Amino acid sequence: MRRTRWAIVWSLVLTLTLTGCGLSLSGTADPALTTRPHGRCDPALAATVPAPLRQRGALLVGMVPSTPPMAYHAEDNKTIVGLDRDMSQAIADVLCLAADPVPTSLDAIVPGLAAGRYDMVLASLSPTDERRKNADFVTYYHGGQGFLTRSSSTFPVKSYSDLCGRTVGVVIGSVQQGQLEQADGTCAKAGRPGWQLSLFPDGTAAVLALRSSRIDVLYFSISLTQYVANKSPAQFRLAGQYKRALVAVAFAKASPLTAPVHDAVQKLMDDGTYRRILEKWDLQENDLATTEILKGRS
Repeated sequence: MRRTRWAIVWSLVLTLTLTGCGLSLSGTADPALTTRPHGRCDPALAATVPAPLRQRGALLVGMVPSTPPMAYHAEDNKTIVGLDRDMSQAIADVLCLAADPVPTSLDAIVPGLAAGRYDMVLASLSPTDERRKNADFVTYYHGGQGFLTRSSSTFPVKSYSDLCGRTVGVVIGSVQQGQLEQADGTCAKAGRPGWQLSLFPDGTAAVLALRSSRIDVLYFSISLTQYVANKSPAQFRLAGQYKRALVAVAFAKASPLTAPVHDAVQKLMDDGTYRRILEKWDLQENDLATTEILKGRS
């Protein structure tokens, strides 16, 4: 796998973000990252796509490009690469369309869908009850959550009580933020000082805060936390994993695109394209055999 390339990219992101610079190497994106396993155009499925989208010829796909290896910027600092980028294009391929990524942030996803800024979102989203009040979902990945600390730390994190008395970083709008807010009384019940939440706009900012000791723990998706720990073991350590969870494509409620995308994802699973995408990013242990539609709730 391209572990060395990923390590170089992430190291540069950390270093150059700290100095306020943009990431710029040769001005081109690595072909190894942008070469994608493609889906096969299915005219019958394409006919189920709403006519305005067929006429446009492309799906607008919301992404949060700061969460490697799911979605992040390549060396040119503009091309989005990662599993979510590859999945979005493969889905579009099956529907005989292109996929145009639209960078966004977690807290802007729901209003962006409602405003029509994108047709769907691939951003490592768990279809929680709260999110299903405002969106429909199609599952495509088996994710989870992780606790990232500095490598100099020794404490494990097996449950929320292990966070008591610590400063914990979460990304604004993430499922982890919601879970810790709901579990706010955990430490008081144990007679221990509570944790202190620090909010960050994206995973890169949160990792930088952990690196500079502004937080003690980063609580985020297992894909990012394990990736960072593996790439920079001298700086970071995965202190624990927590709650495996489904990850899904998000749509505006009652979107006519939900069913076609569901059928496209299942086709990718059946013909092996989905597996090749997972293997490209070394995430095959998180595969699903089938996909399902999770409708929004009132």
